Amino acid sequence: MPRMPKWMADASEKFFGKYVHPVKVTGITFLHKDLKKVRFEGDLSDTDFTPGNVIEFRVNDRDFRHYTPSFYHSEEGVCEVVFFLHGKGPGSLWAENLKEGDTVKLLGPGGKLNYNKSSSTHFLFGDEASLGMAMCLQKTAELYGQQLRILLEMESHHEIWINLIGGKHVYVEQSVQYPAQYAIESLKKTDFELWSSDHPTAIYLTGRAKSIQQLRRFLLSKGVSKKQIQTEPYWADGKRGL
Repeated sequence: MPRMPKWMADASEKFFGKYVHPVKVTGITFLHKDLKKVRFEGDLSDTDFTPGNVIEFRVNDRDFRHYTPSFYHSEEGVCEVVFFLHGKGPGSLWAENLKEGDTVKLLGPGGKLNYNKSSSTHFLFGDEASLGMAMCLQKTAELYGQQLRILLEMESHHEIWINLIGGKHVYVEQSVQYPAQYAIESLKKTDFELWSSDHPTAIYLTGRAKSIQQLRRFLLSKGVSKKQIQTEPYWADGKRGL
């Protein structure tokens, strides 16, 4: 629940106390004026992180927001998050105001999306909100010597952000009216028989909920198995946050 009454938010923090970890902001880097990478440090030794997991922050008295770390190391007690400062909600405002020395509470990690190490090939779809996830999966794929293909739909003036991930990945323009349209057009030349081979491609669909729905429908029409696809919507039209 992204928003709740203050008394309920207070009670939730107490009830889930063992999942709440105080961390300090120890570093801030602006990758772009609208992309703020924040380094958090604290005791995370009792947490278990799998690339693709989300964490959560309480961004004000009533609102919680989920984010996917670009880097997480439990033993070293380090977590990094790339915040997209779009200025459209309490999460963006909270992230914009973070400064070195601040102490905040990190909840998690958890979530339903996990990097599938048993697959030799991986595909990530998303948008500006998926950059942290993309960076995390890029590092993970390199670590295991596996192949990763990333396709991000973004506003045209964010095209250069694809270069922040590393590797050779694809940007397509975002369409407000036709979610995932250009992403689908980009994928039409893909040999989906290879994706559904003896070692099927692990697929992660993130970002805008409507784009995820359209792309998932397209992939299933091409013979991709439901078992290959994991989804994690980061935002939805008309909703304050997820």
